[in-house]
Amino acid sequence: MSTHFSFDQLVSLLGRSENDPVVRNFFGHEISNIHRDEYYGSLEFKPEGVDVVFEEAPWVVPSEKITDPKVLYVAAFHLHREGHEGFAGYSGQLPNGVALGDSETELLRRMGEHIRRGGGGTSSVLKRPIPRWFWFAVGEAILHVQLDPKGLIDMATLQTPEIKLG
Repeated sequence: MSTHFSFDQLVSLLGRSENDPVVRNFFGHEISNIHRDEYYGSLEFKPEGVDVVFEEAPWVVPSEKITDPKVLYVAAFHLHREGHEGFAGYSGQLPNGVALGDSETELLRRMGEHIRRGGGGTSSVLKRPIPRWFWFAVGEAILHVQLDPKGLIDMATLQTPEIKLG
């Protein structure tokens, strides 16, 4: 696929329906390859270091804007560092000069105050470490930045804000 995944363009796609002409034009024929599983869908672009998460309307758009609850909406873009989960590195620019592979210190220096943080420790269910992460506001969107065990950014997820359900 020849689509260039510029960060600003990705922001503009968040919250849009799979049927939106802008979304269909951006993904081209790939839109027909959405892998659907229950309430979610996904597309992978490993050579570009990007995977896309689609979710049904109730998790992405306010209830008053829902016309068909089964339609998928663009909910998030995972932007991977080279080699993370078998992806090539995302080559687009992240906000404020942040780069995949930056340290936690550099991330916080460049992005400023986070709106939420979490992770760390070990999952009792999965029996593996839980990555540390930070959320930053990027306009109306959220940039969720995940750190590897060495404290370096291995993935950034651009996502829609949380919708409070019923």
